[in-house]
Amino acid sequence: MSELVDSKTLYQATCASNSEPYALQNIGDMMSPEFSESCIIIIDPSMSIHHEAYVIVDFEDELYFRQYIEEGHKRILRCLNSGYEDIELGDIFEVRGCIVQQKQRKQKSLHYYLPNKITGELEFNMNGKVNLIDS
Repeated sequence: MSELVDSKTLYQATCASNSEPYALQNIGDMMSPEFSESCIIIIDPSMSIHHEAYVIVDFEDELYFRQYIEEGHKRILRCLNSGYEDIELGDIFEVRGCIVQQKQRKQKSLHYYLPNKITGELEFNMNGKVNLIDS
């Protein structure tokens, strides 16, 4: 069995030949604020690409998660975060699918149960250990 060398090889081995939707994790802040870092995106490889679609594109041996923009005859991959440059697509690129859904990670709420100094019973406290000192 051959070893998978990089993430693109892994992607091709698991996703490229399949027409079923698949999931990837967003890495970085290039697509914020719409897509947060570490969110899970669902990609449909059978969906047609269209202006302003969020896509996975294979261009110049790199996989990109960007917004697809058509400006006249130009085809552009755009980050939603304006701190990054647009990528103008040449004639040779492959669309791997359109993003159809995203799932944000749930943030774990912190709840504190601290002993009441008078009764000794545990009480719920939203402010954490700060009130323990004040009470």
